[in-house]
Amino acid sequence: MLVIGFAAVSGGLSARLIALGYRPISVNDPPAAAARLSRESEPVHAAIVPTDAPFLTPGSLWRLARANGPSSLRVLALGPREDDGHAERLRRAGVRFTLWEPYADRELRFAINRTLHDDAHGQSRLHARASTDLIARIRLGAREKAGLIYSLSPFGCYVETDRPCVPDSFVSLHLPLPNGGVELPARVLYANVPGDFARANLPRGMALGFLDPSVGTRVAIARYVAERLGDVGLHAEGDAAVTKSQMARVWSRVRAMIAPAAGARVPS
Repeated sequence: MLVIGFAAVSGGLSARLIALGYRPISVNDPPAAAARLSRESEPVHAAIVPTDAPFLTPGSLWRLARANGPSSLRVLALGPREDDGHAERLRRAGVRFTLWEPYADRELRFAINRTLHDDAHGQSRLHARASTDLIARIRLGAREKAGLIYSLSPFGCYVETDRPCVPDSFVSLHLPLPNGGVELPARVLYANVPGDFARANLPRGMALGFLDPSVGTRVAIARYVAERLGDVGLHAEGDAAVTKSQMARVWSRVRAMIAPAAGARVPS
């Protein structure tokens, strides 16, 4: 991925990205980025820019995307938020996602993975998801372990843990949401452990799919996800940041998915 316009081109952020398992290509500005794109033999699908970069004028990044040829270029902005209109200015410049300071490595990894996701899979995710700092309890039989909820949606989560369970195991997850904990039966979809099939862009852990959670539980999780997306500025539908109307759209999508399947009215 391209890293454009950060003060220390060869240090700081690039070193952080390498430690997370990515291959950054650092350049000073969009013209240098376009020149580098023309020399790259492999497609470049993502670029990272500072939120306060002076070159972020309307349309500036769309021109860079055209220089990328047939491959799409999705842009993530990192840095401080200046005011309520900052997100809209970034969107007009061509930024797809933002991550406002301060942020932890797990939030940076999550933001980069979201930026890369559509190009890797050819389609958008069906439901909004967000990074979290929740510490959950996972029970398998009589054994219990703790794990960090790296990402969460109303239908599943990824748990960061040194001791993931075997795929296809059935577990019970206690999720400590701010407005009250919920218990969720879940199935282990896959485990990410060192080896030939390890996913370098994810921490060690496991993906869980929730098994028929109640409407109330999905609603509680959806609300928390929307709040988290607003906190970090990373929006699952690709706008530069979550505004009140965008959060309402996320919530509307979740209501539309849940209500017909459950045969019940979703509380507002």
